[in-house]
Amino acid sequence: MPTACRLRRTPLSLDFDFEGPPGPVTLEIDGTAGTVAFEAVSDDGKAVGPLPAKEITFTIAAGITHLTVVRVQRPEGREGILREKCVDRTALIDVRAGEPAVLYRIHASVAAPVTA
Repeated sequence: MPTACRLRRTPLSLDFDFEGPPGPVTLEIDGTAGTVAFEAVSDDGKAVGPLPAKEITFTIAAGITHLTVVRVQRPEGREGILREKCVDRTALIDVRAGEPAVLYRIHASVAAPVTA
């Protein structure tokens, strides 16, 4: 059963990309053109798996969590939407599978979970 949404985008911050309370979070990629999946992911240097996969689960730790993501596409040049797997399936950011590894910085906040 999906949980309450925890992450929110922080487009005005120069220090982090997303914020949410500490604890587990599951991200998924919806391919909008073709298939896009996680190929390699690390959470503060620790491998997240098994991969490749359409979704990953990691833990937001106190401070800032560094999530490094490499995406794979079939066929090349495909696009998708990175979402939090939660009740509202929060759309976080558009992704292109051909991009190199991306570092997402996630700030652990004490704010209430995201609601629609």
